Amino acid sequence: MPKIRQPTPLSTLSLHAVASWLTTLARHNMIVVAKISKFNVQEAASLLKRKMTILHDLFEYNVPFCVYDKLAGELFEAIPRLIETIKKEQDLGSSMGKFLSDVNVAVSLTEILLSSNLRSLYFDLIPKTMRHYFYIKLDQLSGLRSLDLGSLSGGWKTQDMEPTVLNGIVNMRNLQMLCINYDATDNIIKMLSESCPNLLEVDFSSSKSITNASVDLLIPMRNLRKVILYRTSVTLDGYVNLLMNLPKLEDLGRYDDLGRCLSCIDTNYPWLEVLNLTKFISHYATTENLQILGRLCPRIHTVSVFNNPLLLDLMSLIAIDNLHDLKLLSADFFADQIKHVLEVKGCNLTHLHLEHVDEIDMNALIYISQFCPDLKTFVIYNCDLVDSTSLCMRRFPIPPFMNLERLTVAATCKFWHLDFLLATAVKIRYIYLGTMVPTDDDLIAHVLIKNPMSMLEELRVMVSDGLTINSVYKLANSCVSLQKLSELESWSKITKAELIEFMRYIKTRNLDLDIKSQKFNSE
Repeated sequence: MPKIRQPTPLSTLSLHAVASWLTTLARHNMIVVAKISKFNVQEAASLLKRKMTILHDLFEYNVPFCVYDKLAGELFEAIPRLIETIKKEQDLGSSMGKFLSDVNVAVSLTEILLSSNLRSLYFDLIPKTMRHYFYIKLDQLSGLRSLDLGSLSGGWKTQDMEPTVLNGIVNMRNLQMLCINYDATDNIIKMLSESCPNLLEVDFSSSKSITNASVDLLIPMRNLRKVILYRTSVTLDGYVNLLMNLPKLEDLGRYDDLGRCLSCIDTNYPWLEVLNLTKFISHYATTENLQILGRLCPRIHTVSVFNNPLLLDLMSLIAIDNLHDLKLLSADFFADQIKHVLEVKGCNLTHLHLEHVDEIDMNALIYISQFCPDLKTFVIYNCDLVDSTSLCMRRFPIPPFMNLERLTVAATCKFWHLDFLLATAVKIRYIYLGTMVPTDDDLIAHVLIKNPMSMLEELRVMVSDGLTINSVYKLANSCVSLQKLSELESWSKITKAELIEFMRYIKTRNLDLDIKSQKFNSE
């Protein structure tokens, strides 16, 4: 049975209380602003601004910076809830002016968060109704260390967005990470070079204004460790320039010509001994590219390649000494010698991702379990697991998947494939089973007899036509560490009444178990 829900920490309760107090205060301000608006709209706006300024200063000087990010998270939930409540109160006779005034008062609470105490800001996590405040007042967020502006205008109004971004980052001396998709420009890079000496990571994906000339502007930022320029206008020459002049650069993200780039460096700069790269992510690589990678980049630990048997021999992966994280796309497990690669390099692997890989059968799973004893994360995505005519071994020298913690299966497979994976992973913490995975009560019962999964924390079964409420209770009673059991609404054999009864079961026993669906972001 899952652990008993523990009392909420006082720090969390206090933040809940603060958010509740602010929404109550906003309700009061709505009444006052609405009354004054009937006679003088400008006076109402001025009053609201004064009230928000007082609140902003109150929080700025009294809330410790170490809890400001958590406070932001609370308000990102509380303000949309308040707006939804306002919408529900409307009827056919309601005044549109009053509605807009109330929403404006609710959204104005965002002013409280415009503080130098805020340390991280990710625009994709901010409700859309609140984003405008952050865009136009970025200059007040001088304490930010991580800033993800998302896609801004999506590349449609790059020049219009540029002044706003420049006005904000000029004050961000402590900024360490910046992400701007579609709308990054040379002027923004210049400002970063002048104003952000501690910058470590930039992501300018899909920004067509970023060219080889932009790379010259990045070179002075000698501390950069991660530069993502995927789908920009930077060519191979630009990437060579980056690698040659940023000695601490570790991660370029996905770049399909990275292999050619390394070959160019190896040919034209023979005096260069090593590069600092730790990740190689490319959909185009040859055998020669991987051989150069192993020699030129000894710190490489993550490799993701798309297999083309006419150009690439996967056995060249053996040249990479510190390989820990391997992702292979479009290959055959036996024909393309993945088995032999794992036999040599599997002892170091902790993460393995197989996508569109054919010829995976029970023997392939057994080989993976024996060759990769330290595997912690295993992903099987869009593969067809096939039957085996015979098994290569029935007794295992090494306990299969004895260290596996995270398992993702989004592939067509059979009962025995899942049984082998789930029944042997005694340290499993997270399981994701996709829509093509066959699941039923017999599978759960059979697995739990062999492996009670006492360390399992989260289980997501996206769709099931065979699982019933009985499996839900068995999982809840067996998996003592279970904290999330989601997508139960997609289990066709569970009725709404049974789900409500299970919720009551959780509540009456005070279990620390979350069954909210993540698929539809339900509340």
